[in-house]
Amino acid sequence: MPSEMRDPHLPATDDWLPWQPIASSVTDQDIADLEAHFGGPLPSSYATFLKYRHFYDLTECGVRFERHVIGRWKEELLKLFNTYQQHFPSGSHLVPFGHETFMDAGPVCFDYQNRHANGDCSIVIWDHEWVNTDQEVKPMFSSSQKMFEALTFVATSEIGFVYGDPDEDSEEELIQKGHLLARFLAIDPNGTGGPAREYWTGWGVTPQIAK
Repeated sequence: MPSEMRDPHLPATDDWLPWQPIASSVTDQDIADLEAHFGGPLPSSYATFLKYRHFYDLTECGVRFERHVIGRWKEELLKLFNTYQQHFPSGSHLVPFGHETFMDAGPVCFDYQNRHANGDCSIVIWDHEWVNTDQEVKPMFSSSQKMFEALTFVATSEIGFVYGDPDEDSEEELIQKGHLLARFLAIDPNGTGGPAREYWTGWGVTPQIAK
């Protein structure tokens, strides 16, 4: 762990070292280097994200962002990109930036071939279990901007709401989760609430979603 990211206020436990987020050292040139390697501009919201803070782990809900560690973050993103290019469908232009968490399906990617007028990109999952089928690339969010809005809603909600279990959750809890899930889906009607709805509603809360 880089010394700058070590949290001096917390003790180490076994082989775990406490970390703290720190101001990002990412420069405009770093972003330009990535974009040259990836073959196109990064969505502006993601570039802003990279230039905000260095971190190890964030709240995970569908997306596990690649660790953004000072001194080696760019190398890791380039390694992730180079590792998967040979596996992606022929003719696609996917740029991975993290991994899918619910099914361990594979990388979460910007779809450079599905770019919007404002330069943003759709967010998709490349699922290694469905190679060479029409399910190989699955929708997740309609854009990086909507991804950040939706994941911020998840991180600031009082309870986790994507999973629901009628055998463990009370009726009141399922109803509460359903209300939160409905609000989450409404954030991105062209992604989570549209083409990606099946992915986000397949974890046990669906019957309780508020109409």
